[in-house]
Amino acid sequence: MKTYRSMGELPLGGGRRAVAIGTFDGVHIGHRAVIGRAVELGRERGISSMAITFEPHPIAVLRPELRPTVLTGLRLKSALIAETGVDELLILPFTRAFSRIRADRFVDMLGSPPVGAEVVVVGANFRFGHGGLGTAEGMRAYGRGRGLTVEVPELVGTPDGKPASSTRVRRLIAEGRIAEVTTLLGRPHQLEGIVVHGDQRGRALGLPTANLEPGEHAAVPGRGVYACRARIAGRICPSAVNVGFAPTFREAGDRPPLRVEAFLLDWDGPEDLYGLELRLEFLARLRDERRFDRPEALVAQIHEDIARTREIAA
Repeated sequence: MKTYRSMGELPLGGGRRAVAIGTFDGVHIGHRAVIGRAVELGRERGISSMAITFEPHPIAVLRPELRPTVLTGLRLKSALIAETGVDELLILPFTRAFSRIRADRFVDMLGSPPVGAEVVVVGANFRFGHGGLGTAEGMRAYGRGRGLTVEVPELVGTPDGKPASSTRVRRLIAEGRIAEVTTLLGRPHQLEGIVVHGDQRGRALGLPTANLEPGEHAAVPGRGVYACRARIAGRICPSAVNVGFAPTFREAGDRPPLRVEAFLLDWDGPEDLYGLELRLEFLARLRDERRFDRPEALVAQIHEDIARTREIAA
């Protein structure tokens, strides 16, 4: 997949394209259906397929006080989009100036070089143009008079009849409902960050952990203990992960910053992990985080969590 980070990077003679457009945060099953349809149309018509996304999230620019958590950083989002088989990815920098482009001008831009869209695929809820006045149906009607075909696939839903959406995924992650998140994403939710120094209590208990500092605005699961798959230093291993405040060692009412502590099972890599990038894939929620009367009781519970993590990861 070729990646372009602005319109100016596109070659002028790139030919016609089948284009899928969306923010695609999370690249959930609905997003994959939209991009996948563009890939199909490109192959049917013998033209290139392209996904167009925006960075940062439009709401972060237009309503920063309402900025949503980020399901997939740009690097992970690009990798997941590449898995759909699309030929090209165009990342449009989203700015206030860009947001003021009129809806009709935006459609004209898609159908003209260097994008050169022959067919465009968008989700039914897609909004574009100044003030978000452009709709999927409006794009279809406007494009019809300009030789631009616009397809709007049916919304992809889950067995409970609810449509897949990034907003829904964010809410479920915050509630720790990992099984439902996995269904909507079509894969485990992933959290990336850097290993930082903690308070060393895990090491003192004989259970050293890697403390992950998530990226800014990352979608961190709600407080609890999770079975995960960890990727770090070129290795993959199961990991029992606690998200919370370590209440066993805190005074009542004390609320330090939320911590993500990963115990890497059967770790055979380097001892010093500080500064390395750690990626956690959340496989299942094991239990709520709770306070134990004695550290020994906590250690016994952690060993139970480790045993369950082994079963789930296997």
